[in-house]
Amino acid sequence: MAENCNALQDSSLRDRVFLPNGAPYTERLETYWSVSAALEPWCMVMPATADEASLVIRVLTKNECPFGIRGGGHGADAYSNGIDAGVTIDFGFMNATTYDADRKIVSIQPGTHWQPVYETLSPLGVTVTGGRGGTVGASGFISGGGNSFHSASHGFAADNVQNFELVLGNGSLINANANENPDLWQAMKGGSGNFGLITRYDMYAIEFPDPSSTDIWGGLIIHDVAVQDDVIDCYVDFAENSGKDQNSTSIVFWGYIPALGGMVLNVALENTINAVSPPAFDCYLKTTGVISKSLRSAPMAEITLELGSGQPAGFRNIWYTGAYGNDARIIKFAVDKHASMVAELQKVMSADSGFNTLCMFQPISPNMVQHGIDRGGNIMGLEDHVFKAADGSSKTGVMFLATFAVKGVENEKKAAPLVQDWQDSIDAFADSLDLNWNWRYLNYANQKQNVLASFGEKAIAKMRAASAKYDPDQVFQKLRKTGHRIPM
Repeated sequence: MAENCNALQDSSLRDRVFLPNGAPYTERLETYWSVSAALEPWCMVMPATADEASLVIRVLTKNECPFGIRGGGHGADAYSNGIDAGVTIDFGFMNATTYDADRKIVSIQPGTHWQPVYETLSPLGVTVTGGRGGTVGASGFISGGGNSFHSASHGFAADNVQNFELVLGNGSLINANANENPDLWQAMKGGSGNFGLITRYDMYAIEFPDPSSTDIWGGLIIHDVAVQDDVIDCYVDFAENSGKDQNSTSIVFWGYIPALGGMVLNVALENTINAVSPPAFDCYLKTTGVISKSLRSAPMAEITLELGSGQPAGFRNIWYTGAYGNDARIIKFAVDKHASMVAELQKVMSADSGFNTLCMFQPISPNMVQHGIDRGGNIMGLEDHVFKAADGSSKTGVMFLATFAVKGVENEKKAAPLVQDWQDSIDAFADSLDLNWNWRYLNYANQKQNVLASFGEKAIAKMRAASAKYDPDQVFQKLRKTGHRIPM
């Protein structure tokens, strides 16, 4: 153990290595969003440049040292972005965002979060396909796919990466784009940290219609759960027709939030060109049972703060995900099972658990997937679900997210089987309707879910080929212990 950290300290990285019980080490552990993910490594190494990241890999591989990778530190699970038996590579010192106005390219380093990204870009009149919560880390979000306010009009975040700069397992620093290493470029768009240390993301900028204003229109509508059937019908209709207004997005989620009195039903609406109450939202805006609403024109950075406030830091977290055909029956089933699970949790959680949940739905539309195809293709395999209907038509899906947050490791252990049973029951019900896509969105997935296998055999073959070509020693399959790995 100590020899690996000593080897890092004996290099020019001495000032970048932090040992347990020291202030930087402790402070970095405290900045993890999820307590479940805040594992205590033998030491942390925090490169400040791509060249230093290269040296980190060369030192660690020479000693065959296990390592984990931390970008923004927003993963839910243990081993999502940190390690205990090994060294955590923490990109917290590499957190800059820059804009090349001539090329219309935004360059983002891996250690930042979306709030500072948006605040940097806002005065410049541009944005990117980034996270919808300001505290979400940029690196994992992009490399894991990245579902954005702009995904309906531009595709996933990964689809909007013009170039990846990365350190390979042999320490070499390369670029992956449409012209250089294009096979790697495609594999990395949704393939997460399987191919190298990503030290920079060059993303296509999105210009606001009025460069002097970065306002979008949106916010939350909180409903009485008594009208949930009406809201579900609105959601299904919106999702089915989302291609008609690709600037409008919708998320519907139920939450058990004691601070708000128990179970609440939320609808998040956003229009990225600041169109007020666009027709795409007519059904939502006519629903009854509204408790409160915050719809307004506001800077995108402000809207992301509002959405992110529903998932505060400092809890232990369990997440699961699935994807299904766009059908009200599945949503109603998931919502009913959510309520039943909450009732069971209330029986077994300690009085100070502070537990809360989310049951969330958002569209996977044909236009989202087509935008990715138009930009060179990603590795996520959604085209096999969206564009493979027997009659030649396209199909809309629903992306599901189950979250549970709690204080206390014993509470987390008690809840884990209940949350997993909730997810499993939805999968089984969708199977019975022949509507289970058996696809997992990496950024929402539990470590137990076989995410990359769900992308399909063609995607797996491409990832295996890229891994063998660019990482022949399999450093990022054998020594990297965080995240989801390629099925071998």
